Amino acid sequence: MKKSIALFLIATLIAPIVVLGINAQDQKVVGIDITPGRVKDLDSKWGQTNLRWLEGNLTAAGFQIKEITEITPESLKGCDALIIGKLYDYNSVFSDSEIQAIKNWFLEGGKFIWVGADSDYTEPYLNPDDISFKAGEPNRILEAIGSCLRLEYASLEDPTCNIGAAYRVKSYEANRQGWAAEITQGADVVMFHGPTFVIGFKNGQYVPFSEVEGPNVVWLYRSSPDGTVVSHDGVDPKAHSVGETGQFVEAAAEIINLGLFKPKGKVIVTGESLLGDRFIGTPEYHGEKLQGMTFIINAFKWGTRVEGPVLSMTMLIAIIVIIIIVVVAIVVLRRK
Repeated sequence: MKKSIALFLIATLIAPIVVLGINAQDQKVVGIDITPGRVKDLDSKWGQTNLRWLEGNLTAAGFQIKEITEITPESLKGCDALIIGKLYDYNSVFSDSEIQAIKNWFLEGGKFIWVGADSDYTEPYLNPDDISFKAGEPNRILEAIGSCLRLEYASLEDPTCNIGAAYRVKSYEANRQGWAAEITQGADVVMFHGPTFVIGFKNGQYVPFSEVEGPNVVWLYRSSPDGTVVSHDGVDPKAHSVGETGQFVEAAAEIINLGLFKPKGKVIVTGESLLGDRFIGTPEYHGEKLQGMTFIINAFKWGTRVEGPVLSMTMLIAIIVIIIIVVVAIVVLRRK
């Protein structure tokens, strides 16, 4: 009888571990925000071609794709990752309920979000005085999830490291230090076509990226020392000045601690997008081979790998209860 009780208790204790092991092997789901009218040039021939190329490569890498046509708590349910692309116009903005849904989803823990953007280049259908929505809207998402990363209200050009034009910025340097190396491995040559760049947010102020860089915040790609801040509209950059030169960050990653009992959240921010007629995953441009898709696959493997506390609060309470039951059972058996 005592042996049976012992076996039962052992089985009870290891069951949660088995369940956790099974869950860890689940196929990761990547949500892609394709809300009608939101993503710039997504309905064009090249926009659709690039979307299928992205989805095909992610699927081949073992991910499951979920196209999201409306951001709600229900549509985000079951997603391990979310892709936010560059916006089309002033009507593409996120509603407060969408921002809240993204925030609540991310703060569950163990989620990965890729926030892409666009330069402040003024398309003919936009008001040349104010293109700030291109950076402002993704920045609202970054603020909501507790990220210290932001996108600059400007454009980045590089007269030295580019593909045929200064606005077709090519990565000059890939970060091979620490955990950044996992994301950039095998992907030195990445194009950021018509991008803005990544800055920081600290103590309520927009700041250069260097002021938020640290163990949990790293740059992934940056321009040559000749990278130049350019403005196409009437809105000034937030952390830099027009005409300023230097090595500006084209892509950055962040690990966000969400509490003692939650897995960490992960973020990648890029001055160019994964969606649209110009995108980071372009395999070749003007005859030059590019490695953007390798960067993308690396990033999603990193981003969807859950790190941090293995146990949720519910599981911890359950284990404590089980331990109490075992102790009581041992005490009772010894008294008999």
